Amino acid sequence: MTMTKYLTFATITILLSSCYLTREYPVEYDYKFLGEFEKYESFSFVNAENIFDTATDELIKSTIRNHLELLGYTYEPNSSKFLVNYFYFNDSLNYKGYKQPEMATFIKLKNKEEKQKEEYKKQEFPISDGTFVINFTDKEDYSMIWQGYTTDLYKDRIFEDPRKTRIAVISILKEYSYLPERKNYK
Repeated sequence: MTMTKYLTFATITILLSSCYLTREYPVEYDYKFLGEFEKYESFSFVNAENIFDTATDELIKSTIRNHLELLGYTYEPNSSKFLVNYFYFNDSLNYKGYKQPEMATFIKLKNKEEKQKEEYKKQEFPISDGTFVINFTDKEDYSMIWQGYTTDLYKDRIFEDPRKTRIAVISILKEYSYLPERKNYK
């Protein structure tokens, strides 16, 4: 094999493998129109019965925690402003969500009066192969402030491979676009 053919083959292999490693899952999300996102600076996890094996549960938690801390949120298990919960629906279902404007545009550019006029437009998402959901809940009034979900469309069995699990979690969290407002930047 000549050097040119070898370099061409190596380049194609690297490109194809990088596409596999960075593949994302399709994601939908909903958020609370009147959510006061600026008040959420810290988070903790819901103490719920573990449906995943310990290694998968720890991987999901650490991926979520790392992502939120990278955005500027603080992990505070005892005095957080919002709770993070995640779960997996194994069976098919019609998931009810909402057709909404893009979160980043809506939250940042509309004032409270404009937000109050906005209507929730219900939308059903038929899901046949399972759904992984991450949601954020206001710790004060227990209302959902944001939730993202991806379906196991390709029957990937995402929880059998740690890479696929991380990709699913990151695919969902990429859609949460609100950065906390920090008052004490130095």
